[in-house]
Amino acid sequence: MSSIQTAEKEVIRQEILEMLSMAAEGGAGEKVLRAALKKAGYELTEEEILRQISYLKDKGLVRAVEVKNPGMRIRRTIAYITAAGTDYLEGNGGEIPGINEG
Repeated sequence: MSSIQTAEKEVIRQEILEMLSMAAEGGAGEKVLRAALKKAGYELTEEEILRQISYLKDKGLVRAVEVKNPGMRIRRTIAYITAAGTDYLEGNGGEIPGINEG
């Protein structure tokens, strides 16, 4: 992976954290994040967004809840920022590799 691709992923992760912070307790699903990222100039698939959410989850910065309705064939992943994610955005969590410092 090139350094530009790596840097872009770091910026996208930062954007996702900031969006989840704005969403607060309501969280945001992959479709909402995709639309918001598109407005910010990033064209990502829902699968790529879910990969980034998983990455942030592994770092402890977000939590994700899968919501299903098998009868209606609906599946959504709703992501929420954690306290550690908020601390990071506020500059209280230290540097985290893989996330753009903004």
